[in-house]
Amino acid sequence: MDLYNEPCNTPPSYYECVVLKEKDRNALIQQVKRNVFGYMEHLPGWCTINKASILIDLIFMLEPKTVVEIGVFGGKSLIPMAAALKVTGKGCIYGIDPWNSLESTDGMEGAHLVWWGKLDHDKIMRDFQKKVVEFAVIDQVVVIKTTSELAPPISNIDILHIDGNHSEKAANLDVNKWVPLVRKGGVIIFDDLDWPSNASAVKWLDENCTRFIEFHETNKWGIWIKS
Repeated sequence: MDLYNEPCNTPPSYYECVVLKEKDRNALIQQVKRNVFGYMEHLPGWCTINKASILIDLIFMLEPKTVVEIGVFGGKSLIPMAAALKVTGKGCIYGIDPWNSLESTDGMEGAHLVWWGKLDHDKIMRDFQKKVVEFAVIDQVVVIKTTSELAPPISNIDILHIDGNHSEKAANLDVNKWVPLVRKGGVIIFDDLDWPSNASAVKWLDENCTRFIEFHETNKWGIWIKS
């Protein structure tokens, strides 16, 4: 009997199972992305579709237990990661943000000072909380309404996304306080590399972690690996 002509009687090989599972996984990831990209149309913020796609890929690749984001604003980068966490069935994301004009304007100058000073932070926070419920990721999100400086330390972080106040003081505090809490081999994502006020924080990251990749979009952002 030629077994190749009797596929119904032939158990699938290990390789065939792996290929099928990978196809199913890829289809699932693409579905998550389609849903998330729809969510993002209703969220204020600056996270691009490309960045959200990469953040989702990182969640599926690393299957993290602990994700921390500093600087949530309207949740445009946090909610994509939360949606991916929901599908992996593991972990949660801690969103740290004071949603406070005094903290947002600390160290700012010129147009940035004016813009952040006029912003209705309470409304941004309320809208974000509503979206967390509406997009059904409430079980994956832990909101910590305070500054990066005052927030309690969170140990053994798998993925750290830093996108808070871009003053030199705040950026340096973010990397010095939070990067040491990332586990070895964990991932650090730092936004707005091209801001002059972030230069010393970026230098610190390069000296203490391994720069993996840099992206040039509407802004520059990069990924480091904790050494």
